[in-house]
Amino acid sequence: MPEVLFIQHQAAEGPGTIFEEVKKSGHGVHLLRIDRGESVPRSAEAWGGIVVMGGSMGVYDQGKVPHLKEEISLLKMFLKEEKPILGICLGAQLLASAVGVEVRPGTKEIGWVGVRKMPEAFKDPVLRRLPENFFALMWHGDYFELPAGTAHLLGTDKCACAGFRVGKKAYGLVPHLEMNAAMVDEMVAGSRKELAATGVEPAQILEDTSEYADPVEELARIMWRSWAALLG
Repeated sequence: MPEVLFIQHQAAEGPGTIFEEVKKSGHGVHLLRIDRGESVPRSAEAWGGIVVMGGSMGVYDQGKVPHLKEEISLLKMFLKEEKPILGICLGAQLLASAVGVEVRPGTKEIGWVGVRKMPEAFKDPVLRRLPENFFALMWHGDYFELPAGTAHLLGTDKCACAGFRVGKKAYGLVPHLEMNAAMVDEMVAGSRKELAATGVEPAQILEDTSEYADPVEELARIMWRSWAALLG
C-alpha cells in the first residue's frame, strides 16, 4: 500500500492529529520536513495521498521560497491522478493556487473563530459530521475566492472560503483543526511578537483553547478517519 506523504513547513505546524489518525487507519506515512532542508518530490507516483500543512510564508512568495512552486506542481500531479489531498491553511492556499485561484494578503484572522458549514458540507463524506456552527483556531492573513467548479464547505465572517473540495478527494481547509491543546499552546508561545503586532491577546487564545480544543479535536479525528477512507 503506497504511503501518505505529509509536508511540514515549520516546527510549530506539524500534522498533529491528522498524522495520528492516518497512521491508525493502517496506512504508511512519510513526514517530509521542508524546515529541515528536505526536498519536494517531483512526482506523485510513489504516494497514495498527500497532506500539506501550514506555514508563515504566502503563495505569492514563490520567487524567494522555491519549494512553494514545487509544491503547487506536485499538487497538480495529485489532482491529475485523482489521489486524496488534504491542505491545511497554507496547504489550502497552495491547493487553491494549483487550481488557478489567486491568493492575496489581507487582514489577519487569528484566534478561536466561529466557523459555519456551507450547504454542500452537510453531505460531504469528510465534513458531514461537523456541527453546523463550531469554533476553530484560525491563524492566517491570506485569502482566496472559491475556486470555480469546487464544493464550498466552510466559511467565517472574515474568510468567506475557509474550506473547499476539488472533485471527490481533494480538500483545502483553512482552520487549524489538526491541532490539540498542547500544539496551540506551543504555537502561541512561539508567536508572541506576531500577536503583539496584530493586537491579539495570547491569554485570550489560551483561555479559548481550554474551552474549545478538546471537543474540536474529537470532531477533527472523525474527519481525518473519513479522509483516510478515501485512500482506499
